[in-house]
Amino acid sequence: MFTEMYPRMVRYASQLMGDGEEARDIVSEVMEQAWKHFDQLDEADRGGWIYTAVRNTCLNRMKHLQVERDNAKALYEATLADVKSNYREHEALLQKAETIARSLPEPTCTILRLCYYEHLTYREVAQQLGISPDTVKKTYIQSIAYTTRSHERIKKEDTLWKKKKNVPAKKKIPATD
Repeated sequence: MFTEMYPRMVRYASQLMGDGEEARDIVSEVMEQAWKHFDQLDEADRGGWIYTAVRNTCLNRMKHLQVERDNAKALYEATLADVKSNYREHEALLQKAETIARSLPEPTCTILRLCYYEHLTYREVAQQLGISPDTVKKTYIQSIAYTTRSHERIKKEDTLWKKKKNVPAKKKIPATD
C-alpha cells in the first residue's frame, strides 16, 4: 500500500503545500499513522482515509505557517513602529523584548535566538540541539507568539503610564448643600 500510494500522496500534498519537501514529510507522517492503525482501518476505506488524512494534515500545517507569518509580521510591525516613533523608546522596548526572550526556559530561549536572531533554519537548529525540526518549529512559533503578546502588553502599559503622567489632577468640586 505504501509503495502504491506514496507517490500519488506526495503529488497531492505538493499541490496543496507548494513545497515538495514539506509534502514528503506530511505524507510520511500520515503513512506512519496509517501503519499504526492499519488493523483498525477497513480495507475498502484505507485509501480514502489516507487522502483525507493528507489533506487535513496539509491544512493544519498551512494554518500553523500562517500563524507563524502573522506573528513574525506583528513583531516586525511593532519593531518598525518603535523605530519610527523614537529611537530611545525603540531601544528601551527592544531591551524589554530581549529580557522577555531571555526569561524563556531552555531550550526555548536558545531556539528563539538561533531562529530569529541568527536566522538558522529549523533543520539547522534541530541538528545543533539534537531534537526534531518539528519540535524546533513548534517551540519557535510559541516563543514568537509569547514574545509578541508580552511586547504588546508592555507597550500598552508604557502608553497608559505616559498618559497618566501628562493628565492633570482632577479638581475637587465642593459639595453644594
